[in-house]
Order: sequence, then structure tokens, then C-alpha cells
Amino acid sequence: MHSKTIRVFLLCATLLLLGGCDGMRQWAYHNGMGFEKWRAGLHDQTLDTDDGISWHLLRSKAPDDVPTVLLIHGFGADSSNWIHFANELEGEYGFVIPDMPGHGQSTRRTDMNYGISEQAERLFTLMDTLGVKRFHVAGNSVGGAIAIEMARRQPQRIVSLGLVDSAGLTLETPEFLNTIERSAGNPLIPHTAEEFHETLDWASEQSVGVPGFVITAMGEEKAANAEVAEKVWQDINLDPAMRLRGRGVLPEVKTPALVIWGRKDRLLSLENVDGFKRELPDVRAIIFDDVGHVPMAEAPEKTADAFRAFWQEVDGDQDQ
Repeated sequence: MHSKTIRVFLLCATLLLLGGCDGMRQWAYHNGMGFEKWRAGLHDQTLDTDDGISWHLLRSKAPDDVPTVLLIHGFGADSSNWIHFANELEGEYGFVIPDMPGHGQSTRRTDMNYGISEQAERLFTLMDTLGVKRFHVAGNSVGGAIAIEMARRQPQRIVSLGLVDSAGLTLETPEFLNTIERSAGNPLIPHTAEEFHETLDWASEQSVGVPGFVITAMGEEKAANAEVAEKVWQDINLDPAMRLRGRGVLPEVKTPALVIWGRKDRLLSLENVDGFKRELPDVRAIIFDDVGHVPMAEAPEKTADAFRAFWQEVDGDQDQ
């Protein structure tokens, strides 16, 4: 039996045995994630930047001559959202996938400003520290709004712009607006591990491929960060960069852009796709049926295929 097959079998057997043991749930979760990162050719890295941020990020073990891609997760998420997507493109691109400040294992404090412009500048500082001058950038949800801000601020550094069910125009669905209006809390900010199951229901139409006990372990970590998440939510919703429709900002973003959307997104309406197509000068769009708010996790193969074709097109144009 091939060594990788043996490793997969042993990991699955271990997870099945340990999934019901509360004391071992976090161990099983983190070891399972470690395997997924290994399979995608990613490794963990931590570093401090001059702006006072301690970063955790995933980096590709890719050749130095491949294009660099910065991937930005959305609100309440972390770098793990992009692992299956990166696995589909292993060796073709050098991925930089950080936990954004306020999320994951990067700096999380309630006395920081987590606005879109602040996060964009922090990412430029991170890329400077890594010695990366030009790169593709793609963001999901709020990560898309940050990517737009990066393309607006330093367009000479951004090769292409990927917007995956992106905020920026931020036209929410009536379903989500009604829920926020009626609810005492925010369904995207779980305060218990059990509430995280509801958060995932909002975020994804298809299974993201993890067993229930792993979702519970993830929920425990998200719930522990609820106070910071409330501050992040407050800051991003006060930022004008989340409401760009008709303000003349997007027409000035000349960077080639790809918009990918899940038709079953329960958070951000399909109206956003038409809005981006109207306002961005150099844009193409793809809509996936039966996919929700996180296509790169729900349909990683299709999402990777779309980005591969887009990045090859853009890189080819740059070489001419």
C-alpha cells in the first residue's frame, strides 16, 4: 500500500476513535488540520511585523519562480478556509494565507481598529516583510473588500484581483437582513460551540468536508474569540469601504478582476455580481449553482480551475 494511502487510513481511523472523546477532540482536530495542510503543500509560519502585529500564516512549499498569491479569508474565519483550494493548485503558485488580525492565531485584541483600510495596510506591511513586491490577491467576503482596498491603494503591486462572494458593495440578502433585525445576537458570531453549527449553515450550502466533532472543536475556538469578533464586526460595518456602490471608487480600480459567486449564498445577494460588473472596468464573473458563501471551501476544484485560467490569462498579458 502506498505510504500516503497508509497515512490517510491511519489518520481517519484515529479521528474516528477519538471523535467521541471530549478530552481528545482538540488534539484530533489540530492533527487533522495538520494533515490537510501537508497534503496541500502548506506549512505554518509565524512572524512579527513592525506595526506590532504577530501573524500566523500558511505558506506554500512552492518553487521560487512561480507567481505569488495572497489569499484573504472573511469575517469570523481563518486561513484554513483556503486549504482545499490551495491543494488543487499545489506547486503552481506560491500561496501566502494569513490569519487576519482579530482572527485565528494572529494578534487579537479589543483595543485595535479592524477597519478595511487598516487591515489592507497591515497586509502590505506583511508582504513587505516577506519581501514580496507584486502578487495576485483574492479575498472571500470581507476579505474581498480588503483586496479591493489594496488594489485601490497600491495598484502597481497588485497583478490581479479575485472577489469570492465579496463584500465591498455589501448588498445583503433579505433573509440575512431580517435575521439580524429580529435577533438579539449575530448568527455569524457564535458564543458557544453549538452556535457555530448555525454559523456554518449560514456560510455554506454544501458540506465543507469535516465531521461534526471537528466542527464542534472549531466552534469552541470561535466562541472563545467572540468578544474580539464583536469589535471586528463593529469596525468593518462603520467603514465606508464596505459600501462602495455608486461612489466612484470601483471604476478607478483598473486591476483585472475575477468575481466568483455561489448562487445559494444566504449572506450576500447575487445583485452584487451585477454591481461589480457594472462598476469594475476589467472584470469577468462566474456563478456556481448549489454553492453558498464560501466557494473555495465548498467547491474547491471548480474555484481553483476558474482562478487558474484567470491567473494564466493575466500573467500571459503581463508577459506581452
